[in-house]
Amino acid sequence: MTAIITYRPDAQKTPGLYDRILTYKILRDICIRVTGQDDFNIIRDTSTYNKGRLITIEYGGIKSFVSLSEVSVEGRNQSVQSIPTAINLYYADSNPNKALYYYFMPHKGNYFTDYHLFYFRLLKTAGVIFLNLLDYYPAGINAFENVDELIDERNDNRETNSSNNSSFISKTSDKVQIYAKTYGASKYESTLLAIAVAAITDRPIDLYNICEQDLTRLPQSSLNTINVIGNIQIHDTSITLEKRIFINQAKNNEFRSPIYQRNLLQRLGRKHCALCGCEIPEIIQGAHVWGVAEIARDDHFSDDIKFNHAISGENGLWLCQNHHKLFDSHYLSFNMDGHILVPSNLRTEDGQFIRAITQNESLDNQIMTENFKWYLSQRNSIRDYSHYQRLVI
Repeated sequence: MTAIITYRPDAQKTPGLYDRILTYKILRDICIRVTGQDDFNIIRDTSTYNKGRLITIEYGGIKSFVSLSEVSVEGRNQSVQSIPTAINLYYADSNPNKALYYYFMPHKGNYFTDYHLFYFRLLKTAGVIFLNLLDYYPAGINAFENVDELIDERNDNRETNSSNNSSFISKTSDKVQIYAKTYGASKYESTLLAIAVAAITDRPIDLYNICEQDLTRLPQSSLNTINVIGNIQIHDTSITLEKRIFINQAKNNEFRSPIYQRNLLQRLGRKHCALCGCEIPEIIQGAHVWGVAEIARDDHFSDDIKFNHAISGENGLWLCQNHHKLFDSHYLSFNMDGHILVPSNLRTEDGQFIRAITQNESLDNQIMTENFKWYLSQRNSIRDYSHYQRLVI
């Protein structure tokens, strides 16, 4: 039986690219790895340019999609940004008998940085089969086993690339949340994250499609793929929409903002209580320092400025449910040096409880930025803390 290999020879900006890089030797190698034999015919589809650096192989009733690596690794996003396009084309194809592969072309540069390894683990978790990975990376790559492992590695990778404003993953008590970046080179990455997360969790997934800049939504091809996966609820939100909600609800303290949560994740990283170190994301909450209701009632600012304060990642910290409730109820606060304050007349047993659940007497320097201190000063100006004292653990 002869395999049929189909590819489009033109790249979007480089006519004939795939005619040049897809030598007989490479096509034969791919064919053997996919079909187990080397008899194939080639069809050059010149109807449009190649998307997803993709070739397809039809053999034995199975249609195989093979996405090719770049031949030069010039940037971390550029080197992998075509893969989600290939995934979208794979999911859009109506053939029920199909498979999705990734093939490393002979290349220059490092394809196995920490970021690339994370990305390839996502691919494997999403069900992509690597044809020749061990030829270039003998250690191999494992799929993520659970969402917590994915979140931890994502955050570790983010900390080494803090300037990259990418998508974020978090958890609540009953759902997994993805805050999707909808623009730039990372816009398709959100699709891959959603597919990978869906493969390793039974929980419903909320994907917050946060619209920014000129791209107001994830690409339609990505939305189509997410709909095929199922178990993923897409929530469209934007600065304009959240601002409208803020104006209508903030004075009643009913404003809940996905953008605020995303901004906290971007500034502070993974959910962990600033006071006790708890890292169980299901019970960690974003706590406003200058409260939303107080911001809304302040007549010194326009609605636009009030809204910006309400969603600022500088105006908050991660707290567990216990510490968040204590903070909102003014059983504890902070002085301008970040030390914990508690009421001087606190009942003995209440003080014992607070000390028992608290590990840190003051906030970490990462939290105590000048902007954070400004929000803390706004909070402290509203209430008299003269009868409070520093907590000593």
